[in-house]
Amino acid sequence: MYDLMAIPDLSKIGSILTMLIFISVLIIAHEMGHFFVARKCGIKVERFGFGLPFGPTLWSKKIGEVEYCIHACLFGGYVSFPDDDPENPLPPDSPQRFENQPLLSRFAVMVAGVTVNAILGWLLMFFVFMNWGYPSGEAERKVLVAGVTSESAPAAVAGFKKGDELTKIQNMAIEGKDYPAMVLNVKGLFKQQATQSIQVEVLRNHKPVLLTVTPNDKGAIGIQLAAVQRYDAVNGPLEGAGKTTRFLGNVISKQFEAFGKLFTGQMPLKELAGPIRIVKEGASMIDQNGVQTGLMLTAIISTILAVMNLLPIPALDGGHIFFLLIEALKGSPVKQELRERFTQVGFMGLLALIVFILGNDIYNTFLNPNT
Repeated sequence: MYDLMAIPDLSKIGSILTMLIFISVLIIAHEMGHFFVARKCGIKVERFGFGLPFGPTLWSKKIGEVEYCIHACLFGGYVSFPDDDPENPLPPDSPQRFENQPLLSRFAVMVAGVTVNAILGWLLMFFVFMNWGYPSGEAERKVLVAGVTSESAPAAVAGFKKGDELTKIQNMAIEGKDYPAMVLNVKGLFKQQATQSIQVEVLRNHKPVLLTVTPNDKGAIGIQLAAVQRYDAVNGPLEGAGKTTRFLGNVISKQFEAFGKLFTGQMPLKELAGPIRIVKEGASMIDQNGVQTGLMLTAIISTILAVMNLLPIPALDGGHIFFLLIEALKGSPVKQELRERFTQVGFMGLLALIVFILGNDIYNTFLNPNT
């Protein structure tokens, strides 16, 4: 079966809001994992925060014993225990403190978040495969108009419409072994004819239509391009489960490969994408290709979050798990002063990385969007 990815129902604003909701669900689900397991183990939860506690708090309300907060820095979330506040009135030997719980209980609390992300990622991908099918390799060899950037764009003046299939430019067929190559060919032909009036043949409702357009001085006409993606039907839940597991296994493998390239300098830090670019790219995918691609991206991000949070980096779940594993091996906890020192260093490093990624996102999204 085929899905015309270039003809979605959602507006651009709707796509952005949809992607924001998807990402927010991942963050909340991760923290809910910590929250519910902690409560189940008898640990008191002081605060449940969406976003990081820097800058203003947009909203807060105490429900029962827990304060729920939304912070302006929407770059994650947290669950706060009495141990996090030195001035908390709870007795130091209280079993409601995280540190006074058995090792297995503390371990369960720390792995709960990544477990929820891993399960949620798998379920989302399984849902997509069962309802839309499994994406079959490369996109079909067609280039479609996913949208016109503005009413004043050369393409709008020329009469291009969403769903048009580009077939010829200046009577030259659009060639390429796959969709990316064909897109490069299209962009190259437009750049060669910058500021010149050219003829473009499109298929509209299976009929050829000849349009005349003048690219701007950068060789752009103001259209977004998309492809026709083929989706193969999945024959039952068992096949769907197998395809989902293999697909996400490949995602994890590629993530570790990316980590290797990052640490060896083969991948520059500027290629790291943060929440702004993720939402922008996800919204663009939904707008151009349908909501299922946004769900697939969300499933991939959920899986990557699970992997990243398991890394033994102080301030991440993996850092806490690492200290718990050392405690299990040596039979006693790592000294609190040492843990706090490592956590502070890790937290400052993580904060610096967040600032860098956000700055990188802002630059590439708003100041230099063509990179």
